Amino acid sequence: MTCRPAALMAFAMVLQMLWPAPEAMACPPASGELRFHSCWGKGRLAVLLLPDDLPISPIPAVRLRLVVTGAYTARDTRGDGLPKPVGLFVHGGRVINPNLGRMDGVLISDPGSGRPTLHHRSRLPLGNRIYDLSQLTERRAFLANAAAAGVSVLQSHLLIVDGRIDVHQTDDAPIFVRRMLFTDADGFGIYQTRAAVTLRTAAEQLASQLAPTMALNLDMGSYDYCREANSGIEIGCGVLARDNTDKLSNLLVLTLE
Repeated sequence: MTCRPAALMAFAMVLQMLWPAPEAMACPPASGELRFHSCWGKGRLAVLLLPDDLPISPIPAVRLRLVVTGAYTARDTRGDGLPKPVGLFVHGGRVINPNLGRMDGVLISDPGSGRPTLHHRSRLPLGNRIYDLSQLTERRAFLANAAAAGVSVLQSHLLIVDGRIDVHQTDDAPIFVRRMLFTDADGFGIYQTRAAVTLRTAAEQLASQLAPTMALNLDMGSYDYCREANSGIEIGCGVLARDNTDKLSNLLVLTLE
């Protein structure tokens, strides 16, 4: 028996109603895991270089401010014994570390718009070009253009790439409370696991709850800095105290108006 096109179309519509395709939640509400989302208002992200940008300003006149650790900090130092970020790092157009790390993720933050973007290091857009940072000549050209554009850049591990989990589970994978910067169709946000988990589990939790496009791992463990100012009241949400920043090389500041 041959099925008619109309019958096939009707059957497909029934299947769609019974099993709708998963999609990202439009402007998700705050939760124990979702600490920040730019869609709650007018969101901005800035990258701080430490100790150059210290002290952290008093509680600002905004609805919400979240200050968290960004990229990893190296064991060696930069000039005058100052803490150095691991991997490529540009601060407002100033190249701090020109050396590419092994991490596959790159954050670009434009101080003008305050909107961060996350990319794989092999296809990094800036201006009217796409760069592959694994190529030395392209990396040098990217750094020159990033400096000219005045943007901030840092590296870390991508956990979700183009909507797909991009981290493998291993038998000896360490467990920690995880914090991730992610982007989706509605903007960007910060997700923090409630308990200590592996990177794979953290990525699975984030993907199932929010279905982001990209997600970047942020430094935690003994480098876990987190301060949340909400409605004029600031609380600690990390391991380090407010003024205990001597070992840190950088922070991310997310604000919501």
